Amino acid sequence: MTSGQRTRVYFLGALVVIAVGLLLPTFFRGYLPDWYKIRPMKLGLDLRGGSYMVLTVQTDEAVKSHLASVASEIRSELRKNKVGVLRARQVGDRGIEVTLINKDGVAPLDSLVHKDFRGLNRVGVPVGDTSVKVSYELSEAQAQELKKQSVDQAIETVRNRVDGFGVAEASIQRSGAERLIVQLPDVTDLDSVKQTIGSVAKLEFRLVADSTKGSSDSMELPQREGGRIRVEDEVMMSGDAVDRADVDINPQTNQVGVLLKLTSTGAKTFGRITSDNVNRRLAIVLDGVVQSAPNINEPITGGSASITGSFTPQEARLLTVILRSGALPAPLIFAEQRVVGATLGADSIKKGVVATLAGAALVVVFMVVYYRRSGIQAVICTVLNILFMLALLSLFGATLTLPGIAGLALTLGMAVDSNVIIFERIREELKKGANTRAAIDAGFEKAHWTILDANLTTLLTGIILYAFGTGPIKGFAVTLSLGILTTIFAALYISRLGFDLFEPLDKEGRLSI
Repeated sequence: MTSGQRTRVYFLGALVVIAVGLLLPTFFRGYLPDWYKIRPMKLGLDLRGGSYMVLTVQTDEAVKSHLASVASEIRSELRKNKVGVLRARQVGDRGIEVTLINKDGVAPLDSLVHKDFRGLNRVGVPVGDTSVKVSYELSEAQAQELKKQSVDQAIETVRNRVDGFGVAEASIQRSGAERLIVQLPDVTDLDSVKQTIGSVAKLEFRLVADSTKGSSDSMELPQREGGRIRVEDEVMMSGDAVDRADVDINPQTNQVGVLLKLTSTGAKTFGRITSDNVNRRLAIVLDGVVQSAPNINEPITGGSASITGSFTPQEARLLTVILRSGALPAPLIFAEQRVVGATLGADSIKKGVVATLAGAALVVVFMVVYYRRSGIQAVICTVLNILFMLALLSLFGATLTLPGIAGLALTLGMAVDSNVIIFERIREELKKGANTRAAIDAGFEKAHWTILDANLTTLLTGIILYAFGTGPIKGFAVTLSLGILTTIFAALYISRLGFDLFEPLDKEGRLSI
């Protein structure tokens, strides 16, 4: 063995050790020590069972919600600056309408919008004499950017909620412009999942409207425990002020609630609100429903607030998960939902493994009978190829699905095909009268580009399938693409190393091929 061959053997041996180490948790999960932190290979829902959902983000509503928030900010800023404003509201798909007491407020309004809300453009001229209406519209480019951001934010929010729900190895990915695919292994309670994931969780703090005053600038909202209550239009504080939420149980009454810890800015805002409105009621509104409306007896400066009511411990826990993850930028529509049973998954695994092993057995028999000792080397090369492919799947955190097993079987056939190309080239050289070493060298040299061309074009197809496919197609594309890379390595490196170290000669000293 030359020094170069020895180096190649050590390199291959190191790769085998690493591959085995990556796959140990997959096949011997219960027998490894706690310090062994490598995670097992992920199994898709079609193999493991769980919940599958396709969610549509209502991006148009995200734009409207943003504009409603902007309108509220404009109204608050104008009132702080002593500008007479009656109302500011979101109208249409991309518009805001501000109603001023008189025309004197138009210039300060335009200045405020130009300074702090550059995405808004004035539409037409102010209308009216005693009360003036001024309209603004969000630019199309800004609206599209908000829609894109709303989907990105929805993905992150859903991921945070799933993590808080305690689901391991969940898969959340974008599908198209406005859709998300959510896969939750081992989770079959769709109602709880939908309640946790689908809640918008738009948290608002509003003052209860003063009954002695008119109904202007107020609205009626339903209460969680029944009935309706009138609250002011102005949002005093939003859910952005909440740092964390925890289940809170009163030790004296055993009443279950949710304790909100506020951010530093939120604590200051809440302290100002409660200081300025002692003896008034403050409504805590979640997704348009008043959860509780306690009376402000004194200023609250401790940086916390609580939501009380007839919560069960499970309801309170789900509410904390939702609040911790933040509000969704827009409502979600459950376009598709289904539960994949674990029994179906186990049956799929069994059939897939049996089919792959049966195909492998037929390939082994053919290679050994047709190519004799060279066929044995090809079988060893193919086994290492499959080992490396599974290790790469585990390393990159890819999810093995039933179509992925199909890709595994296809890779097995392509790996053998590469060896067949090499062997046939070597046979051609032997027929021309070349000696053993010359035939091996020439065979690998002539097969080199053929193998690369065939596999790289297939790899390009796999990349296209992954880029434009969804669900099962992606699973097939991942396995196929990784298998092509390991096949090229196995055919041009491992197989060549085998011929360099062990020329498969028969009893008469001729190449057994």
